[in-house]
Amino acid sequence: MLFGLGLLAVALVWWVVQVAFLPSDSRSTAATYGQFVLAAVGLAVSVAALWRTILPPSSVGLDELSDRFAAAMRAQAMTAAMERGLMQPLPLPLKWTGVSKGITGSVAGATAPRGAGAWFPPLPGLDTITSADLRMGNRDKLHRIYGALPSGRLILVGPPGSGKSSTAVLLQLDALRHRDAAADAHDRRRIPVPVILTLHGWDPESTPVMDWLVSRLTLVPMLRGRAGARHARALLQGHITVILDGLDEIPEHLRPTALRVLSEQATFRLILLSRTKEMADAARQHLLVGAVAVRLEPSTPAATVRYLLDPLAAPAPSAWKSIAATVKEKRPGPLASVLSSPLWASLLHDIYPPLGNLDATVDELLDTERFADSRTITQHLLDQAVAAAYTSRPAQKPSPYKPATVRRTLGVIASRLHRDSTRDFTWWGMIAWSPLSGRLVSAIPTVLFTIPAILAAAALIAVLAGDLVWVTLGAVAGIGLAAKFLAPAARYPLTLGGSFKSRNLRRGILLGLGLGLGFGLVAGSQGGFAGGFASGYVGGLGVCLPVGLVGGLTVGLLDQLAQQGRNDVNPPSPVKLWHAEVATAPFLILTFASAGALVFGLIGGVIGGADSVLEEGAMGAFIGTAIAVAVWTALSKTMRAACGQLYLTVRYRTPFRLVRFLEDARSRHILRTVGPVYQFRHATLQDHLAARSQPASPASTATASAAASPERTAPSM
Repeated sequence: MLFGLGLLAVALVWWVVQVAFLPSDSRSTAATYGQFVLAAVGLAVSVAALWRTILPPSSVGLDELSDRFAAAMRAQAMTAAMERGLMQPLPLPLKWTGVSKGITGSVAGATAPRGAGAWFPPLPGLDTITSADLRMGNRDKLHRIYGALPSGRLILVGPPGSGKSSTAVLLQLDALRHRDAAADAHDRRRIPVPVILTLHGWDPESTPVMDWLVSRLTLVPMLRGRAGARHARALLQGHITVILDGLDEIPEHLRPTALRVLSEQATFRLILLSRTKEMADAARQHLLVGAVAVRLEPSTPAATVRYLLDPLAAPAPSAWKSIAATVKEKRPGPLASVLSSPLWASLLHDIYPPLGNLDATVDELLDTERFADSRTITQHLLDQAVAAAYTSRPAQKPSPYKPATVRRTLGVIASRLHRDSTRDFTWWGMIAWSPLSGRLVSAIPTVLFTIPAILAAAALIAVLAGDLVWVTLGAVAGIGLAAKFLAPAARYPLTLGGSFKSRNLRRGILLGLGLGLGFGLVAGSQGGFAGGFASGYVGGLGVCLPVGLVGGLTVGLLDQLAQQGRNDVNPPSPVKLWHAEVATAPFLILTFASAGALVFGLIGGVIGGADSVLEEGAMGAFIGTAIAVAVWTALSKTMRAACGQLYLTVRYRTPFRLVRFLEDARSRHILRTVGPVYQFRHATLQDHLAARSQPASPASTATASAAASPERTAPSM
């Protein structure tokens, strides 16, 4: 804002100097109008940068916001449950036991009420719990423990592949179902909305947990925009339960610090997921104060048999009956213990479909000479997971990718994710996988399109206005302040989601008319000194009103883009975001080209007469198109992603249309999505592929191999 106001002050001082000390014949009409039009544009951009303060967004009631957030989380949880295979067939029955030794403090201390101001009362419809309730239980009891625990802090641990992430999704669905079943609106809004977040990217040594959570929540479509951070912070005051997955995925030295920070700063209900060993190691240095811990237990043989046979047509194939008998009777061999884990039991159905055309049948796993221990079985299942997913099946189109391409591409993605110590990736984040810095690669479209567009616009305006100094100042002010204003839009792909019936465009019109009227009067006054006040005011208003109007409409449009999708209930999928952002390019070009033709046509008519209208209008359309291309390439994630994909294609021979490949892998249940984020369906598969891939350096090879070892197998499903 200060730069824009300074620009305006310089323009006014220069005008006073011209009027007071220079002879009138040294000032051309074009230069006069050009100076003040550019000064008006500079102030308009300054006011746009203060859009949030000058024209604050309409407030939304916290209760209404909570209901909308619950709807968004419900849609996301249902998608996650379907992609994880938790809906059909039904997941294995959930069994857990309480654990405190080495992980938490006194169980009695966590369950004893300490006063309404310090602890959480039971949620409506739930009774209080005691220490005895924490000894063991099932899925229903886990939800009751979560909702009635006085401390509001629950730790969920288990060995690799035990289903912690899937349990979190099921608990989220149960909590949302309980909220929907509340007796009345008052009780419903007392029940917090659970949201699942991964801990990757949080540095507890430098970032307070509330600030980090706000930054993560503002990526949810309905919490983006000018009021997003304020709304997210308000929801964290008792309206949200935070489920944090992957304490074991952050650097080891940060885990105790994370527990300490959560103990001191978390004022919300909290559920923390981790592998048992990593949680115990971190807890030796600092406990999550007030928490209770439960450990997921292996499935019983009877439950495993039901899970394996229920989806099959009766009578079950003989090969599956042999597997079921081995599990039920606990015959000698490693297979029964392997299948007690939900991960391996679910992979069995994926790899050996009863109607599939694979050469092998599931009873090959009973060969104790070939599969002598648990590791050989799990490695075999992981090796076959990708091949089975890309094997043609009835009613499924064959994959357009060769097996070698699939394995190479998935291996590159897995190894890059392992290098970054994360399970999440987005198509616009893959630009960071280039050996060049992300900013340098992102600058490629700017150098190719934005800078030439700005220079072309500046040259044409200079011809029209006759004063290159004012053009340069106006361009610098516009670029700098517009970049500050458009920062919220640059954090996320641009789409035209949401409704244009919001007040953004109306506010833009009012802002533009006000600025145009004010600067029209100023410019008209200067024109009055040069050639008569009547013609001066006509010319000043004729130029500045269209400029202000178009500028205000542009500000409203870009503000709409910055807040796009905030009313959407269903979180956008990655491929929809890709298509939606590409669709903004022709819209912006049409809008800016029309605005440029209108403004420059009117300016040409005022300055040069009717003969100049068409010529200047065509020039304005060209400038508007150049600016639209500049804006889109500066903000667009698809352009940057294309640069990153080009590098991966050249370096690793991956498909250039990488989003298409990712969607094909998702349809084959190799990948899953959490809103706009991709993940491997099984984290253990990600580590396995990372170990089997061919990284670019020996160091990365050693790292990936360590990740695939039994001690580093990923915890979640």
